[in-house]
Amino acid sequence: MKQLFTLLLILSISLQGHAQCITKIAAGGNHTLATKTDGILWAWGRNDYGQLGDGSTEAKNVPTQIATATNWQTISAGNYHSVAIKADGTLWAWGRNNYGQLGDGTTTDKYVPTPIGTDNNWQSISAGVYFTVALKTDGSLWAWGWNHHGQLGDGTLLDKNVPTLIGTSTNWSKISAGQYFTIALKTDGTLWSWGYNSFGQLGDGSNTDKYVPTPIGTATNWQSISAGNYHSLALKANGTLWAWGYNTYGGLGDGSNLDKNTPTAIGTATNWQKICAGVGHSVGLKSNGTLWTWGINGNGQLGDGTTSQRYSPTQLGTTTDWQSPFSGGYHTLALKTDGTLWAWGSNLYGQLGDGSNVEQNIPTTLACPVLAVTAFDSKSVLAYPNPAQTVLHLQNTALILTTEIRDSNGRIVLTATPNSYEATLNVAALQSGLYFVKVSTSNGNATIKITKE
Repeated sequence: MKQLFTLLLILSISLQGHAQCITKIAAGGNHTLATKTDGILWAWGRNDYGQLGDGSTEAKNVPTQIATATNWQTISAGNYHSVAIKADGTLWAWGRNNYGQLGDGTTTDKYVPTPIGTDNNWQSISAGVYFTVALKTDGSLWAWGWNHHGQLGDGTLLDKNVPTLIGTSTNWSKISAGQYFTIALKTDGTLWSWGYNSFGQLGDGSNTDKYVPTPIGTATNWQSISAGNYHSLALKANGTLWAWGYNTYGGLGDGSNLDKNTPTAIGTATNWQKICAGVGHSVGLKSNGTLWTWGINGNGQLGDGTTSQRYSPTQLGTTTDWQSPFSGGYHTLALKTDGTLWAWGSNLYGQLGDGSNVEQNIPTTLACPVLAVTAFDSKSVLAYPNPAQTVLHLQNTALILTTEIRDSNGRIVLTATPNSYEATLNVAALQSGLYFVKVSTSNGNATIKITKE
């Protein structure tokens, strides 16, 4: 009876941890940001300019908690910088700042989240390549950073190192910053764009840069947008998918490799729900929970098990429980309805967060427990990969003294005494199934649920 009670206690604690899953993801050029349900910010991947925000310039290939704040609400990852909004409406930025893209009035890099101004009415944010675009709660549009192609939309080619009001409209609703260009929606459903346009990514029928927001067509039923490297994606209210811009590798999904400078309907499906554009590749989610990818695939960013490019949307597997996709430069992440996080593609800087620097051409799960560790005495232990196949890595800020793995019957199947801040456990001999890892540290104990594949 005592053994059963202990097992139930461990299970209860582990399930509480599982509920504390990732809610938001932002994929940058080579780094990734995430927030959990508790409002804590995590980051991993490339970090040479401090874009992770952990105070260092060292890359991280596992999710790393950033500071201690628990009220992060909106996040966006650019090429080498990151921006975020807290629940109190304040704006924060960190990373590379050579063109003033952080907006703090300087061109000095920042290695930790830094408050930008004193306003507390920021609503949404989008980090592009060397520039940033944001909306306030009053519907006004703001931009700052590099402006060589007019991507800020203020009618000039002058860089700005503080948030700068763009025009006088107060009905902006959505924004997406790409590489040197911006696309946006207004509350009336109209589509607008400005900035770099050599490949027709603005969609106005030309290949000429625009220095101010320019209306695209006359349609008033645009619903969502995503700006990639040199191509754009959008959905209409009727669930149709549209794309335009650079198409050499099939990133538009129209079956060709020809650029398009006006919005072009992709297929005939009317159940597209979410879209995101990366560097030459695209990801889309349909309302039936299926995930689709297309475009360049040299790093496995399409997740179909190959490195072959696709010129039209191709379903990824057969599962129907995908919830939200996120495309970075050459990597892709997605959340499932059970709260698990999956990642694939380029991993040179650890941007997949699986504890390695090996690229993956199929979705690889990080699972909730990776970022949702339940611990006694409020001590957190990072365990990855989870599910595990041959090895399980443990990482903690306090010294890990001993570890103990129990099976679902409460029997001890593996023990170790690492006496280190990191531990690697060989679990290859364990049968597939559910296990509980008890970690004793210099600051207390923690129990984590893992799955052995």
